[in-house]
Amino acid sequence: MRKFLLLAAVALLGMTAANAQVKLGFGVGYALPTGDIADYTDGGVSAHLELGYGVTEDIDVSILAQGDFLVGGDETINGQNVSFGAIALSSYLLNGRYYFKKEGFRPYGSLGLGITSIGSVEVEATGNTGDVEVAASTSNFAIRPAIGFKYGVLNMNVAYLNAGKTGEGNFEQSVSDFTINLGLLFTFGGN
Repeated sequence: MRKFLLLAAVALLGMTAANAQVKLGFGVGYALPTGDIADYTDGGVSAHLELGYGVTEDIDVSILAQGDFLVGGDETINGQNVSFGAIALSSYLLNGRYYFKKEGFRPYGSLGLGITSIGSVEVEATGNTGDVEVAASTSNFAIRPAIGFKYGVLNMNVAYLNAGKTGEGNFEQSVSDFTINLGLLFTFGGN
């Protein structure tokens, strides 16, 4: 029975590999903070890299690595000038994409699920309390819905990344951003 299951698995893999479509994509974009972090960060840059597999003409599954770097801003809190450092979001997601058309201009919707590591934040306060530096780093479950289009190898999308919350008690902050990405998505193999 084990030999039969092994033979069936090898045959199935062989049939799917004959029509395999390997996807390789990368791109850059603009990241706009949302959630609580929007109060003390400005926009930033986003970059992504993905390696995937075309399950059918309409469905891709990929592993997506995305990095967002949000620049800190200045804020006046209780009459005190506070300067926030930058925030780095590193996401590793399993991403599914569904194309609504088969040829030419191909709009799509996608959903990514995985983990996001939220990099350190440095806070400097001037005033009665002197300089204060706070560093935080955590990893959270992340969800990333996106809509976009592919035309030839050109790939453009708008994505929302929800990376959960960081901090504790009164200092708990929600971390999320919108990204507008432009890149290339290549397809190798297949019919």
